[in-house]
Amino acid sequence: MTTPEKKLENAERNTTERNTERGATPAVATSPFARSVASLKDAISYGEGRVPETVLLDAAATLERLSQRRELSTEHTVIGFFGATGSGKSTLFNAIAGQNIALSAPTRPTTSTVQAAIWEAEGSEELLDWLGIDKRVYPQTQALAAEGEASDGNGAGKHNKAGGAAAPNAVTEPAPGLFNRIRRAVGGRGEMRTRTGGLILLDMPDFDSVTTTNRDLAARMMRYVDVLVWVVDPQKYADAVIHRDFMVPLAASGAQALCVLNQADKLAPAEVPAVLASLTRLLQAEGTEAHLLSAPIAVSARTGDGVDVLRDLLAQVAAAKSLSLQRTDAQLHATASQLRTYAGGEGTVLAGAYALEAEQKLVKACYTSSQAEQVLQAATASYRRTAGQHTGWFLTRWMSRLKADPLRRLHLGQQEETKSMSKAEKSAGMLGSDSENAPELVASSLPPLSAAQKAGMANAVRQYSKQMAARVDEPWKRSMKEAALSREAELPELLERDMVRIDYGLGRTRAPWVIFNALQWIALLSALVGVGWLTLISGMAYLQIQLPPAPTPEGSPVPLPTLLLLLGILLGIASAGVGRLLTAMGSRYYARKLRGRLQTGVEKAVQSCVVAPVQQEAKRLNAYRKALDI
Repeated sequence: MTTPEKKLENAERNTTERNTERGATPAVATSPFARSVASLKDAISYGEGRVPETVLLDAAATLERLSQRRELSTEHTVIGFFGATGSGKSTLFNAIAGQNIALSAPTRPTTSTVQAAIWEAEGSEELLDWLGIDKRVYPQTQALAAEGEASDGNGAGKHNKAGGAAAPNAVTEPAPGLFNRIRRAVGGRGEMRTRTGGLILLDMPDFDSVTTTNRDLAARMMRYVDVLVWVVDPQKYADAVIHRDFMVPLAASGAQALCVLNQADKLAPAEVPAVLASLTRLLQAEGTEAHLLSAPIAVSARTGDGVDVLRDLLAQVAAAKSLSLQRTDAQLHATASQLRTYAGGEGTVLAGAYALEAEQKLVKACYTSSQAEQVLQAATASYRRTAGQHTGWFLTRWMSRLKADPLRRLHLGQQEETKSMSKAEKSAGMLGSDSENAPELVASSLPPLSAAQKAGMANAVRQYSKQMAARVDEPWKRSMKEAALSREAELPELLERDMVRIDYGLGRTRAPWVIFNALQWIALLSALVGVGWLTLISGMAYLQIQLPPAPTPEGSPVPLPTLLLLLGILLGIASAGVGRLLTAMGSRYYARKLRGRLQTGVEKAVQSCVVAPVQQEAKRLNAYRKALDI
């Protein structure tokens, strides 16, 4: 299974390849709807763990349902009749169909299953199977059969034609064309044409039924139909259950709908406009009016008033053959809108120079809270110790060996030895030796971070995540913080590992050290020659053996042996003093260079443990937002 992080990497790689490749075979183009579905599926994968799971599951189910609907007949428009108990929904359904198909009775509930009436049966079977509807009636087939019986008999089939009413999927209108328009304009009778479309009318269970299965079935079918016909009655048209639990979610889903005030015959004629106006205001307040195909209609299924108007409107919807596509598109954009509420607002993650400044601030804080300065002091002291052993006076330099190496005490700076040992083992044919991994085998003796150091480092990480996500809203603000803290426990260990791996350079001998060491040897040899010569003169004098006088260099107040002794002592002291001065200067330069290497190590550790996860989360957020732009 491809993870969202892998998708991000693949997307970046594909972009690079597209920019570099030439003459590649273009990808097969898909429909805009298919591309939108694929994009929203990507958004769902990017939102995993950030967006509430229920929202993602509902969005995934919606996309699957919409994709399936697009693969089925778009020639048929599925229109569902929804209503509360006692609204006369089934009676109105029968009036529109022109036959007594749905069961209607004073007892409640009367509808426990979905009843379908189908016009233009060809191509509808798969759609009905997908809807899960078993009860199917084909009024056209029955009407034709009734006409046949009537032609053979005594006209008994007239009743089944519903008084000669037009079929609810047929629209009779003037034929197009300029000549036909002229004929109509001059008062003549133009030619007429009849347009039809596949139509499936569904009689739904009452959504406020006392039976739970009936309510669940009605709620489920709301998501599947192309057009919802809301049937309300004068007594309960303003019920909160209807509007809060059904009409408002309908507006959010972008579904196309009709609102029908049934049983208008129970009102006085003067009261009907007032009730329709009140119903319209309710729909406007909840935002449903924008999704209505027309203004609310007053009908009476019992008397037939307004039924023809509703039937004509349904016929126009069926003949247009576009509502199924519009419904899926509307639901698609409604799903995107729902997911967009979890896109972290309009703000962006900190980037550019501001992000770099925040990162530098984090690195500085982590450096301060780590053992880097302690290691730096130990390494600088070790540098001065090693330099003193090469440049110090021979009579005093041995004293530095009595003190332990501060860096070696921490088990640091042993890379050179370990690498040389590994190379020797490798040359000797020993298995398992690797000079690159050798430094990791050396455990440091750095003291653990104190509580104050840990708190300082943790606070710096949190401040960084807060600063990076300052303009981003939930849930991505929280996910950015979690990303920054995801590897917080690894950070001290990684910092220590980098301190072990770093090359402290103490195993190398500097050129000035060689020069001053040579001067010390020269001074020592001069002093030893002078001492030896004077000792010889003194010994021979003690034995009363006459030796020629020691030569005296021209201009020298003392003989050559004494001069060699004095020059050896003075040269040793002078070179040691100058070496000490140069050691101090070199230690400052060494500390500056080592601090840079330590800061680089801290920066790499911070990049790996904190910055990289936050940047990955920022890329994920951008990919999530981009996937919602359909």
